[in-house]
This record gives sequence, C-alpha cells and structure tokens, in this order.
Amino acid sequence: MKKLPKLVFFFAMVVPSAGCLNATFVPTQSMAYSPRDLHCDIEVISSGVPEGKRYKELGIVEAKGSWWKSDLEDVLPKVMEEGCLAGGDAIIIESNDTYAEGRDGIPVQRISATVIRWETE
Repeated sequence: MKKLPKLVFFFAMVVPSAGCLNATFVPTQSMAYSPRDLHCDIEVISSGVPEGKRYKELGIVEAKGSWWKSDLEDVLPKVMEEGCLAGGDAIIIESNDTYAEGRDGIPVQRISATVIRWETE
C-alpha cells in the first residue's frame, strides 16, 4: 500500500511538466557576442523597429511548444532566453503560429524571431 502514494506523487510531478518546449538559435554572422544573463531584460519587438534605430542581426531563434506548453506565455520566454544567451539586445518577432499537429490534434505554438543588437554611434 505504500507504493501507491509514491506512484501518485510521481505522476503528479511528471504530468504537468510533460509538455514539450524547445528553442534553437542559428547565428547569421560569424562574429559572436558574449552571452547575457539567461533572464536579461531583452526587448520584444512585434510591429517593426522604431524609426532611426540601427541594428546588427545576430541570428534567428525558432521555438516550439506543445501539449501543456503550447501558449504564447510558455514559448515567448524561451525565445527571450535564447536571445539573451546570444548576446542580443532585442528580438523581432517574425512569425507566431498556433496549429494542431498529428492525428490527435496536439496543440502547438511556434515562434520565429530575429535576434538583434543595437548599433551605437
């Protein structure tokens, strides 16, 4: 009878975290910048770069979340973390898609963003 509480505890810990969440950064230039803190204060741009601001593109981040981790609130922080680790000052959201995957219609959220660094004059 003691094994049942352990089994219930195991499933209580595993099931909520079973959603899949991953992100990949692909550099688009040869010069690498020092990584920033994982939870740095990175700017998120979704409607175009402010006029007059110049930047260098560091690379592209693609992130995907499914199951319980398929909301924008789950996936966007992962994109921001990758942008910080790439040494970026901001990310420009290029696409944000929600769709169902597979025969079971598993919910999926996919974000693609460009990681940039502001140019100083």
